[in-house]
Amino acid sequence: MAVEVHHRRSSISNFDGMDKQQRIEWMNKQVQQTYDAAKNGVQTNFYGATHVIRALLPLLLSSPEGRIVNVSSDFGLLRNVNNEDLKNELDDVDNLTEEWLDELLDKFLKDFKAGMLEAHGWPTTFAAYKMAKVAMNAYTRMLARRHPSLCINSAHPGYVKTDLTMNSGFLTTEEGGRNIVTVVLQPDGGPTGAFFDEGREASFA
Repeated sequence: MAVEVHHRRSSISNFDGMDKQQRIEWMNKQVQQTYDAAKNGVQTNFYGATHVIRALLPLLLSSPEGRIVNVSSDFGLLRNVNNEDLKNELDDVDNLTEEWLDELLDKFLKDFKAGMLEAHGWPTTFAAYKMAKVAMNAYTRMLARRHPSLCINSAHPGYVKTDLTMNSGFLTTEEGGRNIVTVVLQPDGGPTGAFFDEGREASFA
C-alpha cells in the first residue's frame, strides 16, 4: 500500500509506554511528504480500489449476496478535514458523485504541490493517505446509496503493526484481518453504507 511518505530513518523496535497518539507523532517525525509520493498514494489507496470495484460490479450485482468492504482507516474520518464547507459536502451523501470526488482529489494534489494544504483546510500530516481514505469513505456511502441490493461498507482494521505504520501499531496483521472479515461476514440484512472500526459500527465523523 502506497502512502505519501518517505522514511528518514529506520523505525525503533520498542514502543512500550507510548499511547496511540504518541506513536503517531513519532511516525510523523520519521517521514517527509513529497508530491510524487502523494500522487502515488492517492492512485493506490483510492483509485486502485475503485478501479477494481468498477470491474467487478456487474458480477456483484448479479449475485443475491453481493458485498463490498473497502479497507479504510480512522485517518479517513471527517474530523481529519479542517474545512467545514468541505466536510459538509463530503457528508452530503445524496449529492456525492464520482466526478466530484475526482475533482476533490485533483484540487487536493494541486494544493499539495503549491504548499497550500493548511490554507485550504486539508490534512497536513499523512495528508495524501488521509484524503485517499476520506474519499474512499465518501465513495462507499455513495455506492451503497446507488446500489441498495448490495452490502457496501468501509472498515478500519485498527492500528496494525505493519511496514505502513513502521511497526508501531498495537494489533497483529491477523487481528487486523479478523476485524475486516467480521464486516464481510455480518448477517444478511446488516448495515450498508456504514463505517466499521475494529469490527464495530461507528461514525464517519
